Amino acid sequence: MNALLRIAAALAPLALVACASVPPAPPATSVSAEAVVEDLADEAVEEETVDNPRIPKLELSEEWLYGLLAGEIVVQRGGAGVAAETYLQLARETRDPRVAQRASEFAMFSGNVRQASEALALWIELDPDADSAREQLLIALLRAGKLAESQPLVEGMLARQPARAGAIFVQLARLLARQPDRVAAAKLVSDLAERYPELPEARFAHLAVAAEAGEQAEVDKEFARLAQIAPTWDLPLLWQVDRLRRHSVPSAIDFLQAQLQLRPAASLELNLTMVRLLASEKRYTDAQRHAEKALQQYPKQAELLNMAGLLAFQNGNLPLARRQLEASLQAGYADADTLRYTLGQLADEQKQPQQARHWYQQVGQGENYLLARLRLAQLDAADGKWQQAINDLQPLAGDGSQLVRVVALQAQIAKNAGDRAQAMTLLNQGLQRQPRATELLYDRALLSELDGQFALAEKDLLQVLELVPDHVHALNALGYALSNHTTRYREALAYVEKAHQAAPDDPMILDSLGWVYYKLGKLEQALQYLQASYASMPDAEVAAHLGEVLWQSGRLDEARKLWAEARKKEPDHPVLRETLQRLQP
Repeated sequence: MNALLRIAAALAPLALVACASVPPAPPATSVSAEAVVEDLADEAVEEETVDNPRIPKLELSEEWLYGLLAGEIVVQRGGAGVAAETYLQLARETRDPRVAQRASEFAMFSGNVRQASEALALWIELDPDADSAREQLLIALLRAGKLAESQPLVEGMLARQPARAGAIFVQLARLLARQPDRVAAAKLVSDLAERYPELPEARFAHLAVAAEAGEQAEVDKEFARLAQIAPTWDLPLLWQVDRLRRHSVPSAIDFLQAQLQLRPAASLELNLTMVRLLASEKRYTDAQRHAEKALQQYPKQAELLNMAGLLAFQNGNLPLARRQLEASLQAGYADADTLRYTLGQLADEQKQPQQARHWYQQVGQGENYLLARLRLAQLDAADGKWQQAINDLQPLAGDGSQLVRVVALQAQIAKNAGDRAQAMTLLNQGLQRQPRATELLYDRALLSELDGQFALAEKDLLQVLELVPDHVHALNALGYALSNHTTRYREALAYVEKAHQAAPDDPMILDSLGWVYYKLGKLEQALQYLQASYASMPDAEVAAHLGEVLWQSGRLDEARKLWAEARKKEPDHPVLRETLQRLQP
């Protein structure tokens, strides 16, 4: 994983707060209907257990008993709406607030706002002290868009529960921001919030509905006010950042930057959010600069250190990245194994294999464990211990989900070491267990062609294309192989052109396309594609092909110069060597 992908993986989730409405929870129906009825009956006849004077002292009649039982059974069978009507009727007859409460729960769960409002209103009538009923009725009225009816209810709630004014205003912000009549919603909250000029939640509720109504001046005024009366309260800022981010990340960045200037001692969460926003826009230098500034205030915060280290890695400051990532690990970063794996990659970038090995060996079981083991095997192979690397990987191949990646690397190590027979054996064994593994089929095809077994290579590549018709590398490999081992040039061109359509800038495909056109005798088209390929990927094989087309076009000096440059870089390249022996014996 390169530094860019590491940044994306670590910084993509923006920790922002959205005031989304929460659907009502289903009423508890795991208790048997008989138990519910028994509880109600016991409380009705045993006066000494009844603490609420609002609960009537009634004998449970057979008719009521039947209704309660039927209602609970219907709910358990998915009929909450029918049960709500039954309980609502029973509540009117019994005047029992508990039955009205149960009716409201069933009505809310079934989504019948009108029915829920009736049940909640009855509950409040029967038990005026039931504040939870008022809160639920407010939710039901606002969901139904009944703003006028909700205002006196809110005023009563604020008067009855002054200590909960903040929570009530936050609830209003959440519910009223989604009202179809946004102007009326803004006026309702504005009228209520005027009575609480110093209450941060009231200012937030006002700005939330004003934002939805498009009253930007009011929004700006309220944010300026909040910066004075609640400079450490993050919710309003995170709410607005999330709202802006959904439409324009640059707008969210501009807003948060302006707010952070008003809050020199801003919270860690706000600073982390700014870093994430900047990184999401690929403004890595700005993101790193902000992270460094935030570290002055939070020098030992593990997540911030991790972000700063990743950004330093992305921006090429490897020594700084290493110091910050190691500091994040020491500070207790939650995902320690991912951090150790990243430190291993950083050591790889710094050409420090022993340090890289140190970190990879510490990666425990988890999503990075296999990657760390594969990289350790590559390091062993680079040290000449290629057979040990293959053997060490073998236990990992026992896991079917890991088999393809493990076997592919084992075969590559054996192939690079010159043991193509072992590489073929490994691929055959892997395909016996997973015969439709396209990566192994593709690798075996390339190995078969290298061993001069074109028929086997073609068979495997055709199977890959049967499984994945748009497999770009298989299309390119088959077209290139056909142009080298057969005279089926038109067929080869069709495969390579399809690959080129999918990946028009891939230098390997450009090389294949130029080579097929050369075999078809179209030298000008061949030169066009081969020159484009060499400009992007100046390796010996492309130089061999381009030089041959130049040679056949009579441009001998250009061909000789090109081949001479390629021989300096890769004097033993087999394709270049074969081309020179054939054209300049």
